[in-house]
Amino acid sequence: FALAQDTFQGPDQTYWGTSSSGQIWGADANTSNLFSITSNSGQVTNGSALYSAVIGPWAVNADVSFTGSLNTYTNNTMGAVLRWTEGNNWYKAYLDGASLIVQKMVLGTPVVLAAAPFTATAGTAYNVRFRIVGSTLSAVAWPKSGTQPTNWMITTTDLTFPIGSCGISIQELSPNSTAAFTSFQATRLL
Repeated sequence: FALAQDTFQGPDQTYWGTSSSGQIWGADANTSNLFSITSNSGQVTNGSALYSAVIGPWAVNADVSFTGSLNTYTNNTMGAVLRWTEGNNWYKAYLDGASLIVQKMVLGTPVVLAAAPFTATAGTAYNVRFRIVGSTLSAVAWPKSGTQPTNWMITTTDLTFPIGSCGISIQELSPNSTAAFTSFQATRLL
């Protein structure tokens, strides 16, 4: 069951606005002017903090995937979020340039649940897929030009958050940083 999707196709604009599936992006995506649609990609530019973009109805079990790139991984990350309830409470699977990391944020305190080596190159587009079923979190990443690996790179368990939104999380702490996304999809699982 599709919760939301976006191809970020459309005229250049401030904010991410309405997705290609008709839902309106929430959290920072429609309040921070660092978010834009530029050249048919959803971008976050010149940030100095951690930003969230969430969309669709809340879900218990869900699968999120996106295609995106960062122009530098120095102090920057991009990831998919599940069971996001607000900016200080969520699960995230993200790339930091050296690893794929699954993390939870509890009342603003980040806790790494698991990590796997994954070298990501600045300017290269990657797919990140993140799934939660019950207490099991699974994540995988691969270059956009490649094929999804057969097995999850990370599988771990946690029971902190029972339900929440799906979306994207971007950390930008380097000057002149840009994260660019060309696709996003969230699916509810039974």
